[in-house]
Amino acid sequence: MRYHNDPDGTRLPIKLDPTTNGEFAPVPLSPVHHHARKLALGAAGKHARHLGLTRRTFLVSACGAASTLLAMNAAYAASGCRGGYYDLPSESALDMQLARSALDRQEFIFDVQGHFVNPTGAWTRVLPPGAQPLKSFTELKGCSTASAPGLGYLQCLGADAFIKDIFLDSDTDLVVLSFVPSTRKGEPLTIEEAAATAGIVE
Repeated sequence: MRYHNDPDGTRLPIKLDPTTNGEFAPVPLSPVHHHARKLALGAAGKHARHLGLTRRTFLVSACGAASTLLAMNAAYAASGCRGGYYDLPSESALDMQLARSALDRQEFIFDVQGHFVNPTGAWTRVLPPGAQPLKSFTELKGCSTASAPGLGYLQCLGADAFIKDIFLDSDTDLVVLSFVPSTRKGEPLTIEEAAATAGIVE
Protein backbone atom coordinates (compact mmCIF):
# COMPACT_ATOMS: atom_id res chain seq x y z
CA MET A 1 0.00 0.00 0.00
CA ARG A 2 1.30 3.46 -0.91
CA TYR A 3 0.63 6.12 1.68
CA HIS A 4 -0.07 9.68 0.58
CA ASN A 5 1.08 11.16 3.89
CA ASP A 6 4.70 10.53 4.85
CA PRO A 7 5.26 7.66 2.39
CA ASP A 8 8.90 7.27 3.48
CA GLY A 9 8.07 6.83 7.15
CA THR A 10 9.88 9.82 8.62
CA ARG A 11 7.15 10.75 11.13
CA LEU A 12 6.56 8.87 14.35
CA PRO A 13 3.07 7.52 15.08
CA ILE A 14 3.12 9.29 18.43
CA LYS A 15 4.02 12.91 17.92
CA LEU A 16 7.27 13.93 19.54
CA ASP A 17 7.98 17.28 17.93
CA PRO A 18 7.82 20.96 18.81
CA THR A 19 4.16 21.82 18.42
CA THR A 20 2.02 24.92 18.23
CA ASN A 21 -1.50 25.77 17.19
CA GLY A 22 -0.27 29.12 15.90
CA GLU A 23 -1.19 31.01 19.05
CA PHE A 24 2.24 30.68 20.67
CA ALA A 25 5.82 29.81 19.77
CA PRO A 26 6.49 26.07 20.11
CA VAL A 27 8.47 24.92 23.13
CA PRO A 28 11.76 23.40 21.92
CA LEU A 29 12.36 19.72 22.60
CA SER A 30 14.67 18.91 25.48
CA PRO A 31 17.69 16.61 24.97
CA VAL A 32 15.79 13.59 26.31
CA HIS A 33 13.11 14.09 23.67
CA HIS A 34 15.68 14.34 20.89
CA HIS A 35 17.20 11.12 22.19
CA ALA A 36 13.79 9.44 22.25
CA ARG A 37 13.11 10.50 18.65
CA LYS A 38 16.47 9.18 17.52
CA LEU A 39 15.91 5.84 19.25
CA ALA A 40 12.36 5.53 17.92
CA LEU A 41 13.28 6.33 14.31
CA GLY A 42 16.26 3.97 14.47
CA ALA A 43 14.10 1.18 15.89
CA ALA A 44 11.48 1.77 13.20
CA GLY A 45 13.94 1.05 10.41
CA LYS A 46 15.40 -1.97 12.17
CA HIS A 47 12.05 -3.51 13.10
CA ALA A 48 10.50 -2.80 9.69
CA ARG A 49 13.33 -4.69 7.98
CA HIS A 50 13.00 -7.56 10.45
CA LEU A 51 9.27 -7.87 9.70
CA GLY A 52 9.67 -7.36 5.95
CA LEU A 53 7.64 -4.14 5.98
CA THR A 54 8.24 -0.64 4.69
CA ARG A 55 9.05 1.92 7.37
CA ARG A 56 5.71 3.63 6.86
CA THR A 57 3.72 0.40 7.08
CA PHE A 58 5.55 -0.49 10.28
CA LEU A 59 5.08 2.94 11.82
CA VAL A 60 1.30 2.99 11.30
CA SER A 61 0.95 -0.45 12.89
CA ALA A 62 0.46 -1.31 16.55
CA CYS A 63 4.09 -2.45 16.60
CA GLY A 64 5.13 1.00 15.39
CA ALA A 65 3.29 2.64 18.27
CA ALA A 66 4.69 0.13 20.77
CA SER A 67 8.20 0.59 19.42
CA THR A 68 7.92 4.37 19.79
CA LEU A 69 6.70 4.14 23.38
CA LEU A 70 9.48 1.69 24.24
CA ALA A 71 12.02 4.11 22.77
CA MET A 72 10.62 6.84 25.00
CA ASN A 73 11.00 4.53 28.01
CA ALA A 74 14.63 3.86 27.09
CA ALA A 75 15.45 7.54 26.57
CA TYR A 76 13.85 8.63 29.82
CA ALA A 77 15.59 5.84 31.75
CA ALA A 78 18.96 6.74 30.19
CA SER A 79 18.52 10.36 31.28
CA GLY A 80 17.87 9.31 34.87
CA CYS A 81 14.18 10.18 34.82
CA ARG A 82 12.25 8.32 37.47
CA GLY A 83 8.55 7.81 37.79
CA GLY A 84 5.97 6.69 35.26
CA TYR A 85 6.70 4.67 32.15
CA TYR A 86 4.80 2.93 29.38
CA ASP A 87 3.95 -0.56 30.58
CA LEU A 88 4.67 -2.61 27.46
CA PRO A 89 6.57 -5.85 26.96
CA SER A 90 9.67 -5.32 24.83
CA GLU A 91 8.46 -8.04 22.44
CA SER A 92 5.50 -5.85 21.46
CA ALA A 93 7.79 -3.93 19.10
CA LEU A 94 7.90 -7.00 16.85
CA ASP A 95 4.82 -9.03 17.76
CA MET A 96 1.67 -7.50 16.26
CA GLN A 97 -0.75 -9.52 18.37
CA LEU A 98 1.12 -8.67 21.56
CA ALA A 99 1.27 -4.99 20.60
CA ARG A 100 -2.45 -4.89 19.89
CA SER A 101 -3.33 -6.65 23.13
CA ALA A 102 -1.30 -4.04 25.01
CA LEU A 103 -2.53 -0.99 23.10
CA ASP A 104 -5.98 -1.76 21.67
CA ARG A 105 -8.06 -0.99 24.70
CA GLN A 106 -11.41 0.69 25.09
CA GLU A 107 -10.29 4.04 26.47
CA PHE A 108 -12.73 6.92 26.33
CA ILE A 109 -11.28 9.46 23.87
CA PHE A 110 -12.45 13.03 24.35
CA ASP A 111 -11.29 15.66 21.84
CA VAL A 112 -11.59 19.01 23.58
CA GLN A 113 -11.25 21.24 20.51
CA GLY A 114 -12.78 20.39 17.16
CA HIS A 115 -13.48 22.68 14.22
CA PHE A 116 -15.31 22.55 10.93
CA VAL A 117 -16.94 25.15 8.69
CA ASN A 118 -19.99 25.51 6.49
CA PRO A 119 -18.36 25.43 3.03
CA THR A 120 -21.24 27.31 1.41
CA GLY A 121 -22.36 29.45 4.34
CA ALA A 122 -23.20 33.14 4.27
CA TRP A 123 -19.68 33.94 5.50
CA THR A 124 -18.24 32.89 2.13
CA ARG A 125 -20.24 35.59 0.36
CA VAL A 126 -18.65 38.44 2.30
CA LEU A 127 -15.05 37.40 1.69
CA PRO A 128 -12.76 39.77 -0.22
CA PRO A 129 -12.28 38.86 -3.90
CA GLY A 130 -9.70 36.10 -4.32
CA ALA A 131 -9.60 35.24 -0.62
CA GLN A 132 -8.88 31.59 0.21
CA PRO A 133 -9.43 31.22 3.96
CA LEU A 134 -8.18 28.04 5.64
CA LYS A 135 -6.64 26.83 2.38
CA SER A 136 -3.45 25.66 4.09
CA PHE A 137 -5.41 23.16 6.19
CA THR A 138 -6.72 21.34 3.14
CA GLU A 139 -3.23 20.96 1.66
CA LEU A 140 -2.35 18.51 4.44
CA LYS A 141 -5.38 16.26 4.23
CA GLY A 142 -5.17 14.56 0.85
CA CYS A 143 -8.82 15.51 0.32
CA SER A 144 -10.30 14.88 -3.14
CA THR A 145 -11.71 18.42 -3.39
CA ALA A 146 -8.58 20.17 -2.09
CA SER A 147 -7.77 21.43 -5.60
CA ALA A 148 -11.35 22.31 -6.55
CA PRO A 149 -11.81 25.75 -8.15
CA GLY A 150 -12.80 28.76 -6.11
CA LEU A 151 -13.81 27.89 -2.57
CA GLY A 152 -14.58 24.26 -3.41
CA TYR A 153 -11.67 23.15 -1.23
CA LEU A 154 -13.72 24.14 1.82
CA GLN A 155 -15.67 20.89 1.38
CA CYS A 156 -12.60 19.26 2.94
CA LEU A 157 -13.37 21.20 6.12
CA GLY A 158 -17.14 20.77 6.13
CA ALA A 159 -19.47 18.73 8.30
CA ASP A 160 -19.26 15.55 6.20
CA ALA A 161 -15.45 15.52 6.30
CA PHE A 162 -15.49 16.33 10.01
CA ILE A 163 -17.82 13.45 10.87
CA LYS A 164 -15.78 11.05 8.74
CA ASP A 165 -12.41 12.13 10.16
CA ILE A 166 -13.47 12.28 13.80
CA PHE A 167 -16.12 9.63 14.26
CA LEU A 168 -15.54 7.11 11.46
CA ASP A 169 -11.78 7.19 10.82
CA SER A 170 -10.62 7.64 14.42
CA ASP A 171 -11.46 6.24 17.84
CA THR A 172 -12.82 9.53 19.18
CA ASP A 173 -15.92 9.14 21.35
CA LEU A 174 -16.80 12.75 22.12
CA VAL A 175 -15.67 16.12 20.79
CA VAL A 176 -16.20 19.73 21.81
CA LEU A 177 -16.91 22.03 18.88
CA SER A 178 -14.94 25.25 19.17
CA PHE A 179 -15.80 28.41 17.29
CA VAL A 180 -13.28 30.75 15.74
CA PRO A 181 -13.30 34.42 16.76
CA SER A 182 -15.38 36.27 14.19
CA THR A 183 -18.19 38.70 13.69
CA ARG A 184 -21.71 37.29 13.54
CA LYS A 185 -21.82 38.07 9.83
CA GLY A 186 -18.49 36.37 9.15
CA GLU A 187 -18.98 33.19 11.19
CA PRO A 188 -17.61 30.16 9.31
CA LEU A 189 -20.03 28.04 11.32
CA THR A 190 -23.18 29.18 13.08
CA ILE A 191 -24.63 27.70 16.25
CA GLU A 192 -27.57 26.38 14.24
CA GLU A 193 -25.30 24.64 11.72
CA ALA A 194 -23.23 23.11 14.50
CA ALA A 195 -26.37 21.86 16.24
CA ALA A 196 -27.59 20.24 13.02
CA THR A 197 -24.33 18.34 12.66
CA ALA A 198 -24.40 17.31 16.33
CA GLY A 199 -27.86 15.89 15.67
CA ILE A 200 -26.46 13.70 12.88
CA VAL A 201 -23.74 12.33 15.16
CA GLU A 202 -26.16 11.65 18.01
